[in-house]
Amino acid sequence: MRVKIREEEDRFLAYFIDSRRMVGVNENGANILDAFFNQNKSVEMITKEQSKKHSISPPQANEDLKEFLGQIQKEIFPGGFNIVEQESLNSPLGVELNLTISCNLRCKHCFQASYAETFISGEQVIDIVDILASNDVFEVSIIGGEPFLHPNLFDILKRCEKHEMAMNLVTNGTFLDEKTIDKLANINRLVLIVSLDGLKETHDYIRGAGVFDKVDTALRGLIDKNATVEIIHTLNSVNLPKYKQIIDYCEELDLPCNFSLFKPFKPGQKFLTPDPEKVFEIIVDSLVVRSERFRKIGLSNAAIVADLLELPPRNECTATLSGLVVDVFGRMITCPSLVASGYYNDDDLPFFDENFLETWRSHKTFVKFRENGFRECQARAHIFSGDVKGYDPYGVNAFKKFWASYSKKL
Repeated sequence: MRVKIREEEDRFLAYFIDSRRMVGVNENGANILDAFFNQNKSVEMITKEQSKKHSISPPQANEDLKEFLGQIQKEIFPGGFNIVEQESLNSPLGVELNLTISCNLRCKHCFQASYAETFISGEQVIDIVDILASNDVFEVSIIGGEPFLHPNLFDILKRCEKHEMAMNLVTNGTFLDEKTIDKLANINRLVLIVSLDGLKETHDYIRGAGVFDKVDTALRGLIDKNATVEIIHTLNSVNLPKYKQIIDYCEELDLPCNFSLFKPFKPGQKFLTPDPEKVFEIIVDSLVVRSERFRKIGLSNAAIVADLLELPPRNECTATLSGLVVDVFGRMITCPSLVASGYYNDDDLPFFDENFLETWRSHKTFVKFRENGFRECQARAHIFSGDVKGYDPYGVNAFKKFWASYSKKL
C-alpha cells in the first residue's frame, strides 16, 4: 500500500491511495508512514530510528510505534468517518474534470442545456493533470456528458495513473463493451461509477429503451474482470418508491450503492422532484440497513447523517474547501449545480492555469461561495427559494423538523 503525504499549515495529510482513506498526522507521524509504507522499512528498523531520534528506550519506542500504526489501520480502512475534507485546505484533495457535454442519452433528469459535440482537448486535460499532480492533488474524477465519447479518454486515464492519482470515472455504462472493459481493468486505482436509476422498467423510462440491459451486461462484465465498480443512483419521484430494489440489486452483485438527490433545473422536470419527507425516510432506513445488514450504501447527505449518528457537525458540501471542478471550457467551477441553475454570469468563473491555487484560494467567486456557508446545499437553496443562503427543503434544518415528529413514531 502506497501513501502520499503533503504538508498543511498545522499538520501533514497522509493519503492512502489504494484504500482512498486519509489521516492527519504530525511531522514525525508523516515520517513513520513514509518509512513503513513507501520505503518498506520494518517495524524493527523504524523502532531503532525512533528510539535514537527521541532518546527513548527501544521497548517504549516499539510500543509507541505499534500503537500509532494500529490507530492508523483503524482509520484507513472503510468504516471510518473522515472529516479532513470538511476543512479549508491549502489545495484541493480532489478535482473533477468535465471532458465533454456530449452524450448519447437524453435522460429525463439531466441538467444540461446542450448536448453539442463540445470537448476540452486531450492535450489541455493532460496539462491540467500534470499541474494538479505537481500541487499534491490526490484524486481526479472524470465526468461529462459521457466521458467515453472523448477521443483521448484513455490517454488522460494513463496520465493520471502515471502520477499515482486515484481516479473516478462517471459513466452511463452504455459504451462498456468487452474490449473496453479489458482496457479499464488494467488501469490501476480506477473506480468506475456507473449510473443506475432503477431496474429495467424504471431505468429505461428515465434513460431510454434498452439502456438497463446494456448497463447490466456491462456491470457483470466489469465484475468478471475484477474492475472496481460502484453504482450511483439519483433519487427522484419516479424511482424513490422502489429504492430498495436497487439496494437488493447491488447486494446481489456485491457493489456499493451511492444515493444522490435529483434537483429540478428545467421547468419540465418538476414532476421528478421527490417529497423531502420521503427522502428523509430513505436516509433513516438506509442507515439502519447499512448498520444492521452491512450493506454498502453511500449517502450524500453528510450533515444529516452526522446529525443522526450523533457525530460532530458536518457540512453538506465540501466544494471550494477541499474540492474543485474544471468544466469543458477550462473554467474553474465552485459548484456545477449552481452553474446549471443560472446563478453565475460567464465572467464570474475564472479559467484554470498554472496559478490555479491562488485563484482557488482568493478569487472573488470562490471567496463568496465560502462566505455563503456549507452547512446546507447552496444550489438547492437557490433552486427552491431563489437565494443561495435561503431555505433548503432537503437540508439538515428541514430534517431536524421532520425528525422531531418522525422519531416519536418509531
